[in-house]
Amino acid sequence: MENKKVAVFLANGFEEIEAVTPIDLLQRAGITVDTVSITKENLVESARKMKILADKIIDEINFSEYDMLILPGGPGVGNYFNSKTLLDNVLKFSKDSENKKIAAICAAPTVLASLGILEGKNAVCFPACENELVKGKAVLGKDRVVTDGNVITSRSAGTALDFAFEIISELLGEKEAKRIAEEIVYR
Repeated sequence: MENKKVAVFLANGFEEIEAVTPIDLLQRAGITVDTVSITKENLVESARKMKILADKIIDEINFSEYDMLILPGGPGVGNYFNSKTLLDNVLKFSKDSENKKIAAICAAPTVLASLGILEGKNAVCFPACENELVKGKAVLGKDRVVTDGNVITSRSAGTALDFAFEIISELLGEKEAKRIAEEIVYR
């Protein structure tokens, strides 16, 4: 099985659980994870002032190397809208449904909705952001995690484990996701 590679994008104000949980579990599954700052600095500050030193900054990555782009949510989601590089590449990924995947959690699915990516797709997000998904013509659900085509969406920090397991399942198969779930004594 070829090694899968993902980029987790960090904006100042990101939700810690929604970023670190997938990073941890994907690495346990053998997936290569790059944390990528969307600013010019590697140091990114979370919603609760935790500082993370990202592996890379957005201007130095080659998007084509990645199998999946992951957008954590949190109060910093608005910063994603200021990164043309990120928005352009997320849109490009969305159009290559055979080879590329996108995952967004909490408020981050609003970025996908604003780009038209969720039009006609089943999707979920943080409850306070649901109107943005409706505006983007998504088919709004209430599940903890939803996969529709090459897009995975999830609701909030409370669904971060489910989100990470769905990502693993999509990239490596359900058997591997179950193995990691057992390893961490999940449910």
